[in-house]
Parts: sequence; C-alpha cells; structure tokens
Amino acid sequence: MSEHPLSRILVAVLRPLVKVIFPYRVKGLENLPQAGEDTRLMLCCNHISNIDPVYLLMGQKQPIYFMAKAELFRNFFTRWLFGTVMGAFPVERGKGDMGAVEHALDLVKNGKILGIFPQGTCRRTRELGQAKSGAALIACRTGATVVPACLVTKGFKVRPFKKVTLVFGKPLTPEELQLEDAEHPKLRYATRLLMERIDGMIEDVLAEQK
Repeated sequence: MSEHPLSRILVAVLRPLVKVIFPYRVKGLENLPQAGEDTRLMLCCNHISNIDPVYLLMGQKQPIYFMAKAELFRNFFTRWLFGTVMGAFPVERGKGDMGAVEHALDLVKNGKILGIFPQGTCRRTRELGQAKSGAALIACRTGATVVPACLVTKGFKVRPFKKVTLVFGKPLTPEELQLEDAEHPKLRYATRLLMERIDGMIEDVLAEQK
C-alpha cells in the first residue's frame, strides 16, 4: 500500500474480501513500530508466494513500500496495481540495480517502511535457503531497525481458503545486527541473524499448530 488516497480506499474496501478468500491471522502486531520522520524501519519476511505483499499490507494498517521484480511493471495495469496501489517499485534482479537501491535508501531515510524479501525469490518450502545481503546493506546505510516477519501455511503452498499465519517479530537494532559501524559492517552476520530469527519464528508457529 502506498500513501496514495486511492490505495488507502482500495485496501480498506478489499481487506474483508481478501480475508474471506485468503484467510489469515496476525500475531505480534505490537512489534511493528509506527513509521514516521524520526523512525527508520525495514520489514523483512520469508517469501512463499507472489501475494505475500498482500498479506503484509492487509495484516496491518501502515503503508509499506516493496522492492518487486521489474517484470511486474511491464504494462500499464500491473504498473498501476503494484506501483500506485501497492507501493512497490521495480528492481532489475541480478543486474546490480543501484537506482532501485538508492530509491530504497531514500524511502527509509524519509520515514517510510521498506518491505524486502531477503530470499530474493519465492521458495514454497519450509527451508529458507540462501538469503541475499541487500537488506543488511540497506539497513547499514540507513541505520534502520529491522522487523523480521514470517508467513506460514500448511505445506507452505498458498491457496484460496487456506489459512496463513503472519507473524511480526521483535525488532532488531543496527547494534544487534552489528551494522552500527558503517565502515566495517558485518553484512553476512546480520543476514544470518535475521534469517535465523525468521526461521525460529516459523518453527514456533509450526510447533503451535501440532
């Protein structure tokens, strides 16, 4: 969701419908701080389906700006849907898209919530796989607090009328991520810690469901 007035209206109208067709429950909402000029926030989540941003938007009431693959912006309708309505912006994957990175940095520095899926692509499995260090790099360059999140559903296959659990975890500060030293940031450590936190949250949900 962007801050465009139409976006807010559409989200408010669609939220009840989405919850019927793609039911979800939310835990840990108190862990997501309010965005603002004095707050720098990033939201990092595992990636199990193409509609993950919808769950993250519908599961709380703040605008989130997502990095999304450039292919989604090839025509007018999808560019309007993902850009204007959902607040996403394109990134050319695998090409070192510095324009997208700079836009992400500006968003965070201006008090917007940046949403990133560190895995970089959907993995419809329990295993998180290898995450990329882009989220840690942006957190380092902005001094942002990182809120880990996870999406969990049976078999990790998102389907209509199949409930998904969305969990917001406790925020990780730059100090916890060992990113406070911009000259010598520990990007690998930060990425590993973030994914370990997400993995632990997933395990907690699965244990609760047994």
